[in-house]
Amino acid sequence: MLRQMAQSFNTVIIIGAGVSGIAAATKLLKNNFNNFIILEAENRIGGRIQTLPFGDGHIELGAQWIHGEEGNVVFQMASAQNLVSDKRETIQQFTNSKFVTSSGLEIKSNHLREYLKVAYSVLDDSPKDDLERFMSLGELFQKRIENVLVDSEELPLKQFINWCQHYQNSYTGSDSWFEASAINIDTYKSCPGYPAISWKSKGYSTVIDLLQEKFNGEVEDLHIKEKVIFGKEVVKIYWSGDQAEVLCADNSRFKAQCILNTMSLGVLKNVCNELFEPELPEYKLKAIQNLGIGTVDKLFLKFPYSWWSKNTTGFSFLWSDDDREKFIKENKRRGWDYLCDVFGFYICDNCPDTLLGWIVGPAARNMERKSLDEIKIGLMYLLNKFLGDKYTIPFPDLVTRSQWGSNSHFYGSYSFHSMNTDKEGKANSQLAKPLINSNGKNILLFGGEATHSSYFSTVHGAIETGWREADRILEQFIE
Repeated sequence: MLRQMAQSFNTVIIIGAGVSGIAAATKLLKNNFNNFIILEAENRIGGRIQTLPFGDGHIELGAQWIHGEEGNVVFQMASAQNLVSDKRETIQQFTNSKFVTSSGLEIKSNHLREYLKVAYSVLDDSPKDDLERFMSLGELFQKRIENVLVDSEELPLKQFINWCQHYQNSYTGSDSWFEASAINIDTYKSCPGYPAISWKSKGYSTVIDLLQEKFNGEVEDLHIKEKVIFGKEVVKIYWSGDQAEVLCADNSRFKAQCILNTMSLGVLKNVCNELFEPELPEYKLKAIQNLGIGTVDKLFLKFPYSWWSKNTTGFSFLWSDDDREKFIKENKRRGWDYLCDVFGFYICDNCPDTLLGWIVGPAARNMERKSLDEIKIGLMYLLNKFLGDKYTIPFPDLVTRSQWGSNSHFYGSYSFHSMNTDKEGKANSQLAKPLINSNGKNILLFGGEATHSSYFSTVHGAIETGWREADRILEQFIE
């Protein structure tokens, strides 16, 4: 009886108002296709793009940078409107930061910059043989770094390699670089140009406006928000027969001829066995299972003033095993073990007097369970442990953090090729493959960054998948 109580019928339902869903929707509207709705579980548009006002500026809780220039649709749209920063030293925030040990010693060796340069390039080259192709990124890094001569008396090598792992995980999106396959070097395609570009002002959420551009470069109001129904967490997708039906957590139902599902890979991993009726084909379940997604979180501290020197780009933390073990033991009751995995704090673009800390993996998900007051106290303790001898650090005015790992509408930050992914990297295209009904018509489509074979994990990849699926819809329903 309840199955018949559909709330409305549309030709198409788009699940998710992240950038992939919005890209699909704007392309449909520009082609005069209006008979669709967007169901969004959150109370906002943007998905894993989330720009927030913070102090005297703004911060990015999600996507941070535009990755590359040539062939990057985000860069092309943003640069045409003069919205990209002239700054091209974003990565240098890390390499030029002050590296400080857990005993408070700043590493000033000339060998540090040389070693950093080599360490950053170690994973640039493709796996050279089958042995390397079947390695994890961590194993490949360790194999290649063995050949780098370095004065280990001047550099705390083990601590530095541990920092490199944290940094690489934040880039790849993996909880551990031993979970990420070396094939990522080949399967992920970088757009030529600078690898990490900041926005000039309003932030990454601007991309939602840019997707509504006319062909002459002007931005028109497509009234995209009028197409979105917020607070609709989809719990069941029925895709057999001539029509599809969606059931939401509030028991509302929607019918359509075709569904475009842009849920994150993290959600699919958690609910795919219960979400779809009938069950997804084995090849698609395998793709969902074998692709990886980890947690990359951010911690923002806004201070009354910049207590660091003008030329400082940030602070990178190097823990010794002994200091780490001692710190965890001494602070076990406080639950501060996650602090050992905050691998540094860096100057925050477009937000004065603010430092951005990075944390990945299980430690990030542990952090997400803490209150902001607990986090504020813990981070101040951490900063003073590493930097208290050199700086007088004021208490922050504002503190916030991301929670991508525990948010049930995301369950992770962005995808990567895990050690279980096929070595040809076909899982993304398998996930993207449309499912058809008994009449041979597309009934269930898939979009989102994890469905892009080359640009997975990126905003420009997510946008391209939205456009790709919009083309499928237009081909099917527009004569």
